[in-house]
Amino acid sequence: MSVNNLRKYVDDFFDQLILYDDYHNNHLYKGLLKAGIDVFLDKETAYNAYEIYQTFFMIYQITAENKSDKVTSSSIVNEPNTLLDLVKIMKKYEENTGDLIEKQRDHFIHSVNVFLLGLAIYSQNKNYREAFKAYVVNSPYEKYYRIDDEFSHEEFLYRWGVASLFHDIGYPVEIIGKQLNKFINDGVKSISNRYGADTAVDFKDFNEFNTIIKIKPDFADNYTKFYPKAKFLNLFKPTDIMAQKISTDFTNVDVEEVSKHLDSFVKIMGDSGFIDHGFFSAILVLNSYGYLIQKYAKNHDFFFYPIVDSATAILLHNYYRNVLQKKPFNLPPLHPRQSPIAYLLILCDELQEWNRQPLGVKDKLRSHVNELNLTIDDARLDVDYIVKNGAMGLGFSEDKAELLNNVLSIPSVFKRGLTVYTDVVHDGNIMREIVKSEIQAPSVLLRNVEKLALQIHQQYIDTTTAQYNEKLAKGELDEKTREKYEGLKPFDQLSSQLKIANIRQARSIPKKLNIIGCELANLSDEREAITEFSQDEIIDLAILEHDEWCEEKLGTGWVYGPVRDDENLIHNYIVPWDELTPEIQQYDIDPVKNIPSLIESIGLKIVRSKIRMLTFEMHNFYAKENNVEQFEDLPDYIKYSNYKQTDFLVKILSELGYDVVDEEAAGKAIISIDEDSIEYLAQREHMEWYSLKVNLGWQYGPVRDDSLKINPNLVDWDVLEYDTRESNKRTFRNLPLLCGNVGLKIVKN
Repeated sequence: MSVNNLRKYVDDFFDQLILYDDYHNNHLYKGLLKAGIDVFLDKETAYNAYEIYQTFFMIYQITAENKSDKVTSSSIVNEPNTLLDLVKIMKKYEENTGDLIEKQRDHFIHSVNVFLLGLAIYSQNKNYREAFKAYVVNSPYEKYYRIDDEFSHEEFLYRWGVASLFHDIGYPVEIIGKQLNKFINDGVKSISNRYGADTAVDFKDFNEFNTIIKIKPDFADNYTKFYPKAKFLNLFKPTDIMAQKISTDFTNVDVEEVSKHLDSFVKIMGDSGFIDHGFFSAILVLNSYGYLIQKYAKNHDFFFYPIVDSATAILLHNYYRNVLQKKPFNLPPLHPRQSPIAYLLILCDELQEWNRQPLGVKDKLRSHVNELNLTIDDARLDVDYIVKNGAMGLGFSEDKAELLNNVLSIPSVFKRGLTVYTDVVHDGNIMREIVKSEIQAPSVLLRNVEKLALQIHQQYIDTTTAQYNEKLAKGELDEKTREKYEGLKPFDQLSSQLKIANIRQARSIPKKLNIIGCELANLSDEREAITEFSQDEIIDLAILEHDEWCEEKLGTGWVYGPVRDDENLIHNYIVPWDELTPEIQQYDIDPVKNIPSLIESIGLKIVRSKIRMLTFEMHNFYAKENNVEQFEDLPDYIKYSNYKQTDFLVKILSELGYDVVDEEAAGKAIISIDEDSIEYLAQREHMEWYSLKVNLGWQYGPVRDDSLKINPNLVDWDVLEYDTRESNKRTFRNLPLLCGNVGLKIVKN
């Protein structure tokens, strides 16, 4: 956005913010989050939006550690981040389904802009800040964020981040409903336009979805001490939890009445022909956090106050206007002191119209807001939408202002009120951003990403300094080397773009290691450290590093050009690997070679992952049975396909009710697999192998010829020769033993 105060207002928020982990544990988490936001505001792409999601949910990742204590040491290296998994699912659904729906707009970049708009309003409006603080400190919750015993703005950042970034996480449910409706109606109307059909999404067992997995029976005991009437509710049931929260915040709402309505809401939506994705988003948030907090947190109030507050706000961002302001509840406009996060979410969600990518068939044909002029202070909120092509329709600004004044008590926060304008600037050259998918990678704790990013930058400083000193000593110092050396800065003084580049490279290391069958581990791990990679591995990973660098550049607004121009974001190396000179390729090769020493410098080591070691065991068992080459003699692309096969094996074992876990994990090891399951596993594995081979260009032939990509086994399972099928099944019969050889076991899940 070319003319916009949003960046300034967000800067003001971060100027006031101190993060607990930075203050007590000497991290740089605030700077990492702010760097991602800066890059996003430079170029509002899905790639940059996901960077903000990643950093926020890594800062506030729930693990076995007590986040409220100072961290001195830890044995945790990796920890699954299920919250980010939800984000990835929503992102993929949106990207891949828009053309199947009449009306759909982006909800991914939108949610980040909602998040930023909320930070801006909080930083600029004292009335809202006071309302939020009073809401928190007057509640029974005592563990809110403090710095030196003073209320911290981080409490708002946390609650608001969860609510705003997750408020549309359930949107895929709505997408499915819209897809079904469009498919059915397109189908019947191909016969005659006189046809029409209503559809609805239903649940076979909504109660199963509407349940938090119970780990700790005493989960709600402390909460019910303050709210004894809640004992009569099921506090492992998200709709009951939200009903309790609504009746607490809105004292004239009867808990039984709203609980009954929420329980029947799925049926109501089906009968009425609409889907409220906020309802499903809220339940997903409560299910996810309810499980994680039971599993890891000692203080369960962490769930029943900040998380329930954020989740209920997600529900209310549609439910308040569509249900609670109608009979039988008939609530007036929402006051910020009743539910400040819900108030802000309704306001920001409705106002966020700029740069919102149309994805649905009809939405792509409509005009859209391209930019925003924003004015916020203690007395007023002025929103000026700028449309570069077309018009938004008669009464757009007036209708939006009227809606918000009907739903929210605007004068309680902005005494002079809310004003919405629309300016149309005709411009036929509107560029639509290309949304790129995030490469899958193992989840890594943020502090390890931080350490790696700092060390990557330090290696750059050391290398540049050594080059400078060498050329200086030889009298060969050139202007380019001098400028490069004199431009060196500590990490915390780097531009946001360069910080993100280092973070991207650090985050990519676990993925690179995963590709070659390795992972990060503590020094105490008994597995042998990998101190160097093979030449083939180095080249493969260097190519990946270059591809990711190109993706980063393109994702942050850079384009290719024959002459580099940093000011105009033009770079001459955004080309395929094979088009780079050997000298430039070395820029990617050297960092890959340095990965083992880089990992060692932060107190970790690289080891072969046990799942990858299982790949070796399975292939070598098969090789011995069938007189083929051992794993270490295979070409790299076949090794990688075998890794993929093992990952698939773990997946299909899970479908049968088995998990592959570390031998030290809980659960009795399975020593044999029944024959029906073995048949199923071997058949599924063969068909996956078949698909992979076909995709790689292989074809059937009576005699195997690897040079021509011909294999006689490229046939359906039922047609496969008996001896070959039995050989495949023998591998699975011996799977429990093979797992045990590498420190794994199979257990019932």
